[in-house]
Amino acid sequence: MTEEGLLRRAEELERDLAVEVGVIRHMQRQNYLRVLATFGACGVSSADFRSTNGYGIDDRIRGKVEAVFARLYGADSALVRPQIISGTHALAIALFGVLRPGDLLACVTGEPYDTMEEIIGIRPSPGSLAEFGVQYAQCNLCGTVRSEWSAVLKACFGDRRPRMVLIQRSRGYARRKSMTSGEVATVISELRQVVPSALILVDNCYGDLVDLREPSMDGADLLASSFMKNLGAGIVPTGGYIVGTREAVSLAATRFSSPGVGAEIGPSLGFGESILRGLMFAPLVLEQALIGSLLAGALLTEHGFTVSPGRGDPRGDIVLAIEFGTRQRLLAFARAIQELSALDADAVPQPAAMQGYDCPVLMSGGTFVQGSTIELSFDAPVREPYTGYLQGGLHAWQIVSAVARGIIYCMDA
Repeated sequence: MTEEGLLRRAEELERDLAVEVGVIRHMQRQNYLRVLATFGACGVSSADFRSTNGYGIDDRIRGKVEAVFARLYGADSALVRPQIISGTHALAIALFGVLRPGDLLACVTGEPYDTMEEIIGIRPSPGSLAEFGVQYAQCNLCGTVRSEWSAVLKACFGDRRPRMVLIQRSRGYARRKSMTSGEVATVISELRQVVPSALILVDNCYGDLVDLREPSMDGADLLASSFMKNLGAGIVPTGGYIVGTREAVSLAATRFSSPGVGAEIGPSLGFGESILRGLMFAPLVLEQALIGSLLAGALLTEHGFTVSPGRGDPRGDIVLAIEFGTRQRLLAFARAIQELSALDADAVPQPAAMQGYDCPVLMSGGTFVQGSTIELSFDAPVREPYTGYLQGGLHAWQIVSAVARGIIYCMDA
């Protein structure tokens, strides 16, 4: 078995999977046309691109960017800022903006992503929600049949009524599957029956524009993500968004800046144009990332790896989970991904302690935007069962080439 042979097989798989590839391309064509129509409806003009500094009062491009995001996501309002530095940061802004001492936060998709544990206070950390007196409960509707959801939720909440419910769309480092927008919509519908007064926050990281609908179109009060993921398209150097109802976004904005000021300040600093450009390119990049992930998953499966999503499984995000079984194979695969990265191809990824995680984390990928997961990247918590997570890729064949080399390296490990 050689890399060249694996790449030839991948070309055959591309023909075999023509229907699946066609579905991805059709969806991203529709998403591109939707983005284009949104720009037109919001009257985006080159004259808008003058940026502000300082307080950023009456920043014209900031207003246009936020109008575009609100309309695109079927939301009332949006907070889109370069000062939001990660998806975790965007989620923290939303959580601390809404929740007050004595409130209950409930997560209904099982254990949240590792970096969220310290924000919530599951793992004690200075400044967590728990330190401010916010209570927490969790259950997992993803592993439960629909007919049992109401009972599971009532058992989770008891006599309490949550102020906010968190839905994590992507799998994070858990073994569950990611959620499609349709599945999220079903969960939202059930929550509206059981806890109609709760605000629903969806962690949309890795899920933006993967489907034709977004959770805010189906009743979510808040969505949050960052531009290091899908919408950045490898173009936007920093920033993130929060979209949702006017009231909920306003509450988040008071945490972003300060009470009494909210969204009225915050200069765009010249980032408005790159945010819009990234959004324009996002459907094209997502098409490549999703096709590459589809082919990579099929190739890995043929060579004995267990992957999720598998062929025929619905996709809710851009992440491909791969089971390696041993630490050595995990490290070998990460080395292959690094070698096929655009930058730092000669670096050798090594596990290391990382803030926000409770075990060493392995990360590989030489990306133009530090931490970008829409560019080709691979990371894993270094713990049994040694599952790694392949994300992004600006071109499908970069993903396939890296995975082909990774298969070779794993066989030799």
